[in-house]
Amino acid sequence: MTDIEKAGTKEPGRAAAVADEVSAAKILVVDDMPLMRAMIGTCLKRGGFTNISFAEDGQEALDRVAADMPDLLVLDLNMPKVSGYDVCRALRSKPETLALPILVQSASETAEERVEVFAAGATDFVSKPINQPELLARARMHLENKFLINSLSNFHSRIQAELTMAREMQHSLLPAQDYVDELERQSGSTIEAFYKASFELGGDLWGCWPIGDQKMGVYVLDISGHGVSAALNTFRVHATMARFEAYREDPAEFLTMLNSALQPAFPLGQFATMFYGVIDFSTGDMTYAGAGAPRPMVLDANGGVRLLDSSGLPVGIIRAPKYENRTDRLDEGESLFCYSDVLTEATGPDGDFLSEDGFVKFVSDCELEGARVTLVERLLEQFYIRVPGALPDDLTAVAIHRAPDYAALGDDTSSGKYVFKTRREAKKVATRLAAISHEPVGIAIGLMELFVNAIEHGCLGIGHKEKGQLLETGGLNDEIHRRRKLKEYAKNEVVVEFERTDSTLEIVVRDPGKGFLYQEFLSDDEGHEKKHGRGIFMAKNCFDELHYRAAATKCVSSTVSRNSTVPMPEG
Repeated sequence: MTDIEKAGTKEPGRAAAVADEVSAAKILVVDDMPLMRAMIGTCLKRGGFTNISFAEDGQEALDRVAADMPDLLVLDLNMPKVSGYDVCRALRSKPETLALPILVQSASETAEERVEVFAAGATDFVSKPINQPELLARARMHLENKFLINSLSNFHSRIQAELTMAREMQHSLLPAQDYVDELERQSGSTIEAFYKASFELGGDLWGCWPIGDQKMGVYVLDISGHGVSAALNTFRVHATMARFEAYREDPAEFLTMLNSALQPAFPLGQFATMFYGVIDFSTGDMTYAGAGAPRPMVLDANGGVRLLDSSGLPVGIIRAPKYENRTDRLDEGESLFCYSDVLTEATGPDGDFLSEDGFVKFVSDCELEGARVTLVERLLEQFYIRVPGALPDDLTAVAIHRAPDYAALGDDTSSGKYVFKTRREAKKVATRLAAISHEPVGIAIGLMELFVNAIEHGCLGIGHKEKGQLLETGGLNDEIHRRRKLKEYAKNEVVVEFERTDSTLEIVVRDPGKGFLYQEFLSDDEGHEKKHGRGIFMAKNCFDELHYRAAATKCVSSTVSRNSTVPMPEG
């Protein structure tokens, strides 16, 4: 057997599938000398390669590569027109040929030339005259590497696609926004929630559901571990909870039944910490049970914080743990705040844990800085400033804000202030303020129009003409999100103050806008037919009087009859 024939045999340890793929690989031989092309072609054919093509110079090589991408390029350096160096540089300048294996052949073997060859982008180097076994070995090695890398890349892409699908499925386990909106309407509360996995997939989960007409169940759980195993257990827990709908009104019994189903299925060492509570919004009574979750907080109407007892054995560890129902209250104007332990255990720039005590103070400080209904948003904004970058665990934060009982307000508690930046926050504030009036639907619509103007024109500086153009192109939402991230707009906010008496509700709206010529919109009853002024026209029809002020918008609504005076937001 000749050296060439020996080189063409399958080497020990080579996978047959890879070897077959290598033999069928497309090889382009580039040399300006016919004899060299013939010799290299013969060598490759005898080595078992069956798909070989040729180019006479560098330009023809580039044209052939562009027309039909080879798997390997065997390239001569010294050619007329376009040299091998130029071919390498041209191929490495394009993303589609950046990884193409280039096997350079040259008669010179000086160190300087080798440095120049690799600097130009060559993958490997063989000397002239051609050493046939060396050429075959190097060609086979680089082709095998290429196909193995391609296989790994395809595998990685497939895994990423599957992880993306799994992540979307996991997010689908979270309550949908329209479902949350309906629960808010039924309970007269505001629900804030945030979830973010620390890896591609996470093990945290939260949820809520109605129990009869007046009660709501809410849970927050954390599966031990991370990644795929934690996510699979999350799916398992979610599916299992659906089996015990009959026990939802009794938190301890619900946890007991859940544990009895999950404990045999959980591998040794895996478990779930959990808090589950049931709130009766007709009375404020709250019944709850814990399974080793971080202690939830109840924030009272004056900013005080008390911790609930969520101690208990995590779900899935032993066959028959004893869970205990505990009771508390969630009065009007109070909030229940549940969270995952990463908020207390993540280290800040100083390397210290925030700890439970530190986190309670952190929450209290954030609570004083704005409207209660945006507590989670503001808290997490400050948290990520303190703890930048990726977190070591999944993050979940859920708050149930029970609306104040405005009908029961005395003279000393008949006023307040809201601060917001987004349209979602504005909707909640408008709904709350409208609930005080005997015309809640009309007042809510009118206030929402004023609030949106205050956000878009006042806080974000979007002019009337510019807004019209953005609406025509469908780019308004993207522009709003873009401007919120800009430093000049990031801190801008709408401030709404209200004062309630026995007969009126007075609302003052302030924003940082520059103002505009509002007279033409107030005096023209056909303003709704123009490109601009729709919101003003609608607000005029929601309130008896509409006034603009230089520094603020003032709204006065009768709580007895439909008689409202509403100065608009400036801007």
